[in-house]
Parts: sequence; structure tokens; C-alpha cells
Amino acid sequence: MTKVQQATLTTKEFGIEPTHGLFGSTEWWRHIEDGSLPVHTIKGEIVRVYMASMNDWPMFEMRTADGSLHQFTQEMSPSGTFPDEPYVVGRKVEVDFVWQNSRKQAPDWGLPKEAQVVTAIRIER
Repeated sequence: MTKVQQATLTTKEFGIEPTHGLFGSTEWWRHIEDGSLPVHTIKGEIVRVYMASMNDWPMFEMRTADGSLHQFTQEMSPSGTFPDEPYVVGRKVEVDFVWQNSRKQAPDWGLPKEAQVVTAIRIER
């Protein structure tokens, strides 16, 4: 979060457009709470748990009721580790997220112009 904030504050090309305050700030969370930055929720079942990137980034994949698949990074604990225990194939999962716009002057590398920013992950125990 610090790196995204730093990029937003020091460049016009990188970070997230601060349309609802600085990403992760008290103001940003206030916009989520009051609904002006809407939260979207998807529900489904964990169908795969795996390591992405260079086999060093813990991910999970979920299938929703309509059959679509969605991949997310596993939620990090406050200590900065990724707890494996809750991420089990077959468990029900709900993911809350908001849509955030990329910087308007970002280089055109073919990346999406908006990103899903996860705000909560709830897993059936």
C-alpha cells in the first residue's frame, strides 16, 4: 500500500487515480463506508490454490454460481505472511472489492484502465 501511495503522490503516470482520496487512507475508507466508492461482492467456492508469478505469490481461484472463474491473491496477515490454512479447495468464499482507476497518464502497456482492489475476503471454516 505504501508503494502505491508513494507512486500516486510523486508521479502522474503510476499509482491509482486519487478519486476518493489517497489509496488506503482514512478518507478512502470513509468513501467505502458511505458508499460513494461502492463495494462489490462475489460469492463462490475455492476451486484451486496455487503459487503464481515465479512460484512465490500465493493465489486462489474461485468459481461463482454462474460458472465464472476469478483469481485473487491470498489475503496477507498483519505480520506480512500469507496464512495457508483457510484457503482450502471446496470451501465457500466471499470477496469484497472496489474498482479503482489507473492513472490517466499511465503508459499504454495494454494493462486494464481500472483494477479490482480487494477490501475483504471471508472463507467458510
